[in-house]
Amino acid sequence: MTKPAFKPDNKPAAPAAGRLPRGARRRRLVEEAAAFFAEVGFEGTTRALAARLGVTQALIYRYFPSKQDLIDAALAEVFGDRWNPEWDALLADATRPLEERLTAFYCAYHGRSTALSLRLFVRAGLEGQPLPGRHGARLTDRIFAPVIGALRAEAGLPDLTDKDMMRGERELAMTLHGAVVFLGIRRHVYQMPMPRSVDDIIRLQVETFVAGARHSIKTLHSAAGDSALAVPQLTPRGRR
Repeated sequence: MTKPAFKPDNKPAAPAAGRLPRGARRRRLVEEAAAFFAEVGFEGTTRALAARLGVTQALIYRYFPSKQDLIDAALAEVFGDRWNPEWDALLADATRPLEERLTAFYCAYHGRSTALSLRLFVRAGLEGQPLPGRHGARLTDRIFAPVIGALRAEAGLPDLTDKDMMRGERELAMTLHGAVVFLGIRRHVYQMPMPRSVDDIIRLQVETFVAGARHSIKTLHSAAGDSALAVPQLTPRGRR
């Protein structure tokens, strides 16, 4: 039996790309390519994609000079800047307890994840596409730095303008981020049964993280200078 095509978020199939106006046709090709690569991986051929869409392979290359150009367009479509500017203010709001800020942020952040985005992200990491590396740098500036700054402030430690982020601090912040992302992977990649809302799970993860991180960040700053976790890591002031 043929495996049914992956339909992101159970959306119905749209008309074939060849029957659309020119402007909409390119967008349709990009959207279908994203779903196609999420299902079969980036080794999937443009010939197979064309057959799925009911168009010629030549039509695809009329819009995209190469398969990699099509892949790049698909990734840009799914992973363009999806950051909500309100999250910057939320993470920086020192008038609210850190647990409250992180719970509100990660519930919203998790809510934007879809089967398509998570499957594509995992595929990109496994198949050598540069997306995860670029994504990691943005995470450091937008999420990890505010979290580490808040933990340092609570502990009376130097802020990030006086002392660069340490590798161990970034690893510490990634433990919470990875746990939240894994909730989506469990649902959309492993297809495990999950509760309709995972907000309570995220709240538990945040509370557990903050309780341990308050102790761990002090330990990191008191560790020997030659510790592998004490070396400078990516910082919001530049790249090493």
